[in-house]
Amino acid sequence: MNRQFLWAMMLFLLVISGYNQFVVLPRERAAKAAAEEQLKRAVNQNQSAVAAVQGAAKIAKAAPSKPEELITFNWQDADVTFSSKGAGIKKYTYKDVVEDVDITPFAGEGYFATLPTVDFAESARTQDSITFTGDVVPGFSVSKTYRFAQNGLHTLTLTFANNTAHDITLEPWAFNFGPGLGTVKSEEGDNERESKAVYLVQYQGRKKATLETLKPKGDNPGVYSPAAERAKEKNAPEDEFNWIWAGVQNRYFLSVIIPQNWTPGELSANSHVIGEKDRLWGLFGKGEVKGPQMTVQMPSVTVGAKSQKEYNSEFYMGPKDYQELLALPYHLDRSIEFGFFGALGKIARRILETFFNWTGNYGVAIILLTVCLQVLMFPLTRMSLRSTAQMRKIGPETKRLQEKYKGNPEALNREMLNLYKKHGVNPLSGCLPMLIQLPIFLALYNALRTSWALHGAGFMLWITDLSSKDPYYVLPILMGAVMFFQQKGNLPPGTDPSQAAMFKYMPLIFTLLFMNFPSGLVLYWLTNSLISFGIQTVVNKQVAANK
Repeated sequence: MNRQFLWAMMLFLLVISGYNQFVVLPRERAAKAAAEEQLKRAVNQNQSAVAAVQGAAKIAKAAPSKPEELITFNWQDADVTFSSKGAGIKKYTYKDVVEDVDITPFAGEGYFATLPTVDFAESARTQDSITFTGDVVPGFSVSKTYRFAQNGLHTLTLTFANNTAHDITLEPWAFNFGPGLGTVKSEEGDNERESKAVYLVQYQGRKKATLETLKPKGDNPGVYSPAAERAKEKNAPEDEFNWIWAGVQNRYFLSVIIPQNWTPGELSANSHVIGEKDRLWGLFGKGEVKGPQMTVQMPSVTVGAKSQKEYNSEFYMGPKDYQELLALPYHLDRSIEFGFFGALGKIARRILETFFNWTGNYGVAIILLTVCLQVLMFPLTRMSLRSTAQMRKIGPETKRLQEKYKGNPEALNREMLNLYKKHGVNPLSGCLPMLIQLPIFLALYNALRTSWALHGAGFMLWITDLSSKDPYYVLPILMGAVMFFQQKGNLPPGTDPSQAAMFKYMPLIFTLLFMNFPSGLVLYWLTNSLISFGIQTVVNKQVAANK
C-alpha cells in the first residue's frame, strides 16, 4: 500500500513539474514579453521624442526636460492657453453670451498636443496666429502654427525640419484629444453621458456621411482602422473608408481635426476618470466621472537631410451652432444628433428659426411653432378628443354591461361592440393621434435640447435661458396643473381603478420629469397642453349637447 502511494506521489509530482515547465512558465514568459512590448510601444508612440538616425553619424541626446510653461493667446471668441509640453491647447475658455465656459477643464496633455516630452517655445505671433518650435533632438526640430479664422474653421500646420546631413526617422507619434470636454453649467449633470469620441466617415453606397462613436471595450481602447475597413470592401478605392474628421464632442461643444495633405490614420479612444460627483444627492458618497480621450495615431516619418515634412490640417473648436456649422464645409453639422426622427427635427428647427427672425424672441417662436403643429394636427386631435368624450357619455351603459356580464367575457365583448356601433364610437381612434404626435414630440425634443441658439436666449421675466431649466419651476408646475384638469376631463366613468390611478398620477410624474428639462421644451409642452385643453372643452360641450 505504501509502495503504491509512493508511486502515485511520484507520478503526481512528475505531472505537476511537467505542467509548470511546459505550460505555466511559457505562458508567463509570453505574457511578460507581451507586456514589455506593449510598454515599449507606448513609450515610443506616446511619450518618446527620440529620433532614430539613418546613417553612420549619431545625434547627441536631447537637452534635459524643462518645467511646463503656459502661453496665453487671446482670440475674439476665446482665450486660449497652450502648454510648452507638446504645444497643445491646455485651456480653452469660450466667450459665451451667458458666462465664459472652460471647455477643457480636465488635466492632460491638452487638445492637439504632439510629442508631449518635447519642450516647445513660442517663436512667432500675429493678431490671428501663434507658432511654437521645439527640438526633438539637436538639428531636428518641430514647429506648430495655429491660425484662427473668424468663421471658426481654424488651421494647424505642423512641420518637421531636418537640418542635419543625414536622413532621420521619427518614431510613430499622435495628436491628442481630451480627456473629456467641458460644457455650460446647465449641462454639467448630463455631460458625462453626452461626451463622446467621434469620427465622421463616408461609407460606400451611402448618400450622407455617417457620424460614428468610438467606444472603449472594457479595459481595452476602442480602435478604428481605415485599413481594416477597406479590407472588407475589396473593390473599394484605398481611401474609401478614411475618416473625414475626428475628435471629441458633447451636447453643445465640438473639437475635431480635419486632415488636409495627410492620410487619416488609426483612431483609438479610452475612458479616463476626470472628476467625481455625488451619488443620489450624496446619500451614497462620491462617484467617478469619466470622460473620453481620443488619439489620432500618426505613422513614423522619415525626413531627408536638409529638408522638411509638413502636415496641414484644419480644426474646429467651439459651440455646435447648427446654422454656423451648416455654412462650413466637411459636414460638421452632422455632429448635431437629431435622433431617429432627425428629418422632422431639422424641419422644426428651420421653422423655429423663421419665426425667430420674425419675432426676435425664441420663446414666442416656440409658441408659434406649437400653434402651427396644433393646427396641422387639429383633425386628428379633434377626433381623439371626440372619441374620448363619447366614451365618457356612454360610461354609465358601459358600467351596467360590465356588471351584467361580469362572469361572461365573450358576451361582454359582444355587447360592448354593439354599444360602440350604436353610438358610433371607435375606442382606438383616441390612441391614433397620440401615436402620430409621438414622433413629432421626439423630433422637437431633440431639436430643442440640441439647439445652441436657445442658449442664453430669454423669453420673459425669469426665463432668461431657454436651454436651461426654469429656475423657479413655474412652467413645469403650470404644465402639470393643466395636464391634471385635462386628464380629469378625459377619464370615462367606470374606468378600471388601476388604470384610473395611472392617469391620476401621470401629471405628477410628468411634472417631476420636466423639472430639469430645458425651459424651452417645457414651454412647448405647456402651450401644447393649453391648446389641447381648450379644444377638449369645446368638444365635450358639443358631445354633451347632442343627446
